[in-house]
Amino acid sequence: MQFETSCFANRVRGIDPFSGSPADAIERFLSSAAVLMKRAVFEPLMSGYNFMRFSAMNEIVIEAHDAAAMALGRQALFSYTRHIIDDDDCYAEDALNYLTNRRQPAVERLSFLELLLCAAEPRFGPRLAPVAATISDMLQAQSLRLIYRNGRFDPSDGPAVEQAVHDPFWDLIVDARWDNVRTDMQQALALRDNGGPNPALYAARALESTVKIISGQKGWLTGRERGAANVIDTLVSARNGRFIEPWEAEMLKRFFADVRNPDAHGAGAAPQPQLTPVQTSWAIEFCMISIKSLLQRL
Repeated sequence: MQFETSCFANRVRGIDPFSGSPADAIERFLSSAAVLMKRAVFEPLMSGYNFMRFSAMNEIVIEAHDAAAMALGRQALFSYTRHIIDDDDCYAEDALNYLTNRRQPAVERLSFLELLLCAAEPRFGPRLAPVAATISDMLQAQSLRLIYRNGRFDPSDGPAVEQAVHDPFWDLIVDARWDNVRTDMQQALALRDNGGPNPALYAARALESTVKIISGQKGWLTGRERGAANVIDTLVSARNGRFIEPWEAEMLKRFFADVRNPDAHGAGAAPQPQLTPVQTSWAIEFCMISIKSLLQRL
């Protein structure tokens, strides 16, 4: 398992990811998640051979614990219960007790749960999908403004935006050719959620990558394009069958000129331009909606 330094706690550093949620909602969720992990992940891994009955679940716990401790800068999150006979050592209970230990920061326990699921994925493969779906249902049941998608917890913009914008967007970019688009948009959301610099710039990079990939795939790139505007011209060209309409091309060009470019270039002696949080969210959603609209035409 690769150590993951961008665990949930680090991605939301500086903000309260549970604000706006009912009091105690995160504790109820973690209690439910502990039961789910016990029934759906740990128990199926128990071996019928006494000498190794807990080996697989112990490996998952150790992997997740070490990854979380390293990401959080901690020597250890909890201690393992040891027995006189090593074959009796079962670290699953230690992990479940940690998940429900209210004396520990909830963001760190959620980070451990995220990495626990990540460690389980190679052993379960597609069989882990129902567990992920149940995690999502439990988040919604507790009215937590969080989503679980692609193996990670992230703040949510609310069910309406998630269903209309985010879910279709992520579904459309699962193919490997959209890796750069997916990476940049994830970075844009992470920077937005933890107050990092220039999240809209990463969303704009995702949009620019999209128009370049589409134009290249269609065979419309000439190699003489000097920027996003020139690539957009290949999409709106009548000779290329007007993949997009002129008014759509104008909107995309204005976004790059007025929103992306001021952030992408040095301001010199002038004050560095900054978007407000509302403008930042708008810019990210504009890019998501534009990418979704472009990909639905392929």
